Amino acid sequence: MAIWFKTHLRRISVRTKTIQHVTQSILEQAGQPTAQLSLSLVGKTRMRRLNRTYRGRDYPTDVLAFPMKNMGVQTEVFLGDVVICMPVAIGQAARFGNTPDQEILRLLIHGILHLLGYDHEHSQQEAARMQRKERAVSKKISPNPRFLA
Repeated sequence: MAIWFKTHLRRISVRTKTIQHVTQSILEQAGQPTAQLSLSLVGKTRMRRLNRTYRGRDYPTDVLAFPMKNMGVQTEVFLGDVVICMPVAIGQAARFGNTPDQEILRLLIHGILHLLGYDHEHSQQEAARMQRKERAVSKKISPNPRFLA
């Protein structure tokens, strides 16, 4: 197992070891304990650029996932990249009834499930399937981790 972690944040401090540990736990709960991925925490400017470049949407979003299998590379070891925009995550937490740490966990699970082939934008059935899996994984990650330092 390897998780390549990078933070591009200057104003938000995170608990790196907690993020890496929880990411590994999510992979285990999702049935991929030996999988590898990269995780980046970014600000609004970088996320806006990524969202515009790869999705044609000119605004910062909360999470993006870049699965390797969609890039024409078939691999079971390296799943791909998850990018979380921390300012957006923290800002939207209350809207979903979450603390900032709960929202970061939600987005981390969501991004990893995208790497594993779940796609809520494909159909309502797939969205429901993804939500069920998100809830199941989230229930097994306890107590709620503290990501923010």
